[in-house]
Amino acid sequence: MEITYRIIQPAEYNIFYELINQDDSWWAFSPSLGQLSAADWNTYCGNENVLCLGCFVDNAPAGLLQGIAFSDASRAMRIAVIAFREYAKIAPIMMRGAADWVFASIDCACMFGEIPSTNRHVMNLLQKTGFEKQGSIPELYWSDAKQKFVNATIVVCTPESLRKAKSDADLDI
Repeated sequence: MEITYRIIQPAEYNIFYELINQDDSWWAFSPSLGQLSAADWNTYCGNENVLCLGCFVDNAPAGLLQGIAFSDASRAMRIAVIAFREYAKIAPIMMRGAADWVFASIDCACMFGEIPSTNRHVMNLLQKTGFEKQGSIPELYWSDAKQKFVNATIVVCTPESLRKAKSDADLDI
């Protein structure tokens, strides 16, 4: 099995859009964006300030990391991530590789995100990748399942926390 990473091209935007729809995973991928139309997705992905890093397993799309700089004067990147269901078992490996790519290829001091407190799967994935809990934001996201606002957990990954996660993962083998 070969896992590779590369910035996806405009001709591939719709492939990833359809895979997110197929998995019905907009709520997990990016609750702050919500479900986008295909045209809005293509516009968002085509924004020069948005990183769209595809993860491919044996050349098949397996996941996506999207990142956007917190500000022009910042080295922090806000991210959204997804591993498509077929690849869920190797999601931590894919995410650690994507984080490696970001830190090696971009002048980025940290990646961060806000995860709905009800999304245990993404929280578990991110913690295996080196993201550490930093705090919470009360009632940040609406939960259709709970029919109420839910808190979000703020998570941050640095090159150091990624190295520790990779070291811990090596001990699990």
